[in-house]
Amino acid sequence: MSVEEAVAMYSKPAYPALPSLLGAGRRLLVIQNASLAEAARLHEQLSADGQPLELASLHGEAAWTGQQVSCGAFALLEVRLLILLSSAPVGTRLYICGDESFLWQVSRLARESGLLDEEIERVKVGSARELYCVHCATQQCIGTETTVICSGCGVHLMVREHFSRRLGAYMGVCLDAQRPHGEGRP
Repeated sequence: MSVEEAVAMYSKPAYPALPSLLGAGRRLLVIQNASLAEAARLHEQLSADGQPLELASLHGEAAWTGQQVSCGAFALLEVRLLILLSSAPVGTRLYICGDESFLWQVSRLARESGLLDEEIERVKVGSARELYCVHCATQQCIGTETTVICSGCGVHLMVREHFSRRLGAYMGVCLDAQRPHGEGRP
């Protein structure tokens, strides 16, 4: 075990470099942007053994598949995914490719539709992630910064490396306990 692994929070998700290619009754690939090179590589890996693969994308066209797969809006992607999952047989595997925020939004939908966490594989691309403010319950999308101002209550937050799988977000706590309302709050 490396020092980095020993220091990492237990709750922080670890994303494998390559997805496991277990035999599945059905494979679904949901990607944030079909124009990403990682999405094309993942599609190639998953379809190499000849098993059918259904594809849905939030943005971009997957020229490498010859399919029209872009939904254009998350609400439309959600509807498409719910339709695909409603007819999914036992053993279906879901592969998700995108930034961390996207991975956990789609994971939440899949779990609510009955998939087990073991049936979901996540491939992280990019640095966007969700932050949950413990003071006002606002969720906002952030990058790699370690301190931010909450978009809901204005409190200066420290981004903890504690990750809530239920919320799909990292926890943001008051940066300065001596000034709990932060400078940005009236």
